[in-house]
Amino acid sequence: MKVHVDKQKLKKWSGPFSLALVIALFVRFFLVTPLEINGNSMLPVLHDRDEVLVRHYGTIKRFDIITFKLNNGETYIKRVIGLPGDEIKYENNQLYVNQKKVPEKFLTDPNLGETSDFTLDDFFTTTKVPAHKYFVLGDNRRISQDSRTLGMIDETKISGRAWIIYWPIWHFKVL
Repeated sequence: MKVHVDKQKLKKWSGPFSLALVIALFVRFFLVTPLEINGNSMLPVLHDRDEVLVRHYGTIKRFDIITFKLNNGETYIKRVIGLPGDEIKYENNQLYVNQKKVPEKFLTDPNLGETSDFTLDDFFTTTKVPAHKYFVLGDNRRISQDSRTLGMIDETKISGRAWIIYWPIWHFKVL
């Protein structure tokens, strides 16, 4: 049995198909990548096994949820609390940035977000977040491995910002 291939149609569609493929690959590898959440350190916003899209562009702001990879090869996802130059302090479960009280509206469950009192010099030899570094915490403060144990995160280790929870569908949310 002989199959007839219409070379004109094939030629007509090969250009747009190739362009679409190049665009899709560019988006996937340079702009947005998927990430599966492993663990409960970001509850109640991110649940174990949720899947998110991570953007690899844009400026990091306070309270962004970022992903980063440390020298041990593990990928972490945490919330930015301190930006370069910030003085960070927690007192009576309240965040202070540069001596100003800053509400953390995303901490909706008091059992998960309780933060013990500390200043940066309790963990580091500085009272301010150094240049090109970020202080990050998990939203589930009681169990999170974050800057309190991992250290401040160098900007070169940051791979992106969590953008959308896309799976499971009932958790869909733009972050």
